[in-house]
Amino acid sequence: MSLFRLSNHIFELGLNAQELSVYAYLCSLPASGFTLQGDSIVTVKQRTIAVNCGIRSPVTVAKTIDRLREKGLVDYLERQYKANGHRGTYWYAVTKHPTDNGFFMVDRHIFEMLVPRQMLVYLFLCKSFSTVLHDCWNSYNDIAEQIGMKRESVIQTIRELVELGLIVRIQRRSKENRRVYVDNHYSIVRFEVGHIRAQMPKMRSAPEQADIIMYHPAALCRICPEVRSAVWGSP
Repeated sequence: MSLFRLSNHIFELGLNAQELSVYAYLCSLPASGFTLQGDSIVTVKQRTIAVNCGIRSPVTVAKTIDRLREKGLVDYLERQYKANGHRGTYWYAVTKHPTDNGFFMVDRHIFEMLVPRQMLVYLFLCKSFSTVLHDCWNSYNDIAEQIGMKRESVIQTIRELVELGLIVRIQRRSKENRRVYVDNHYSIVRFEVGHIRAQMPKMRSAPEQADIIMYHPAALCRICPEVRSAVWGSP
């Protein structure tokens, strides 16, 4: 299953973009076991974390994990030795916040596609997504205030997410004036095998009744080998 849960309280932990991106990635990894305290045990190379979180250097990843360790979210476990005497892959104990009091779903395919700044905004939109209305409607000022980012950066990042095909701008009519559309409504694009489907609400008006399927070449090439071969040719 490509979806995993993140607690709604993840934005209350005081994490910056890099820390949140790395922490979310570690939470997405399947646990190979659990500590006595109930923390998830995962193993992954720091270079792999760097690639999946849009961070240039494994050294930066190590510093980010050190900060997460100081905040009690991640801890190092003893590394095993290989047969040749070299140390093996890092093992981490990841403290996942409970999802009993609220959570949101994130698609694992999103990793390796975004830099930390984009991941921060994307995760916030996923948290704000309404499963009833099938969209999120936070203002730029609201997003900027809650994630600690400048309003101009929020606007630019949302524009980039739209261009990547990861969110879709949708139009909703104002309740006060049905002739006017309200701004800042977005729908999250969910990944499926072979294509991407935008989770759009079914509206009563005829032009908005049809389901919308969004095909984005870059995303399709990442998750569908057949499309990648057709677009770029065989390796």
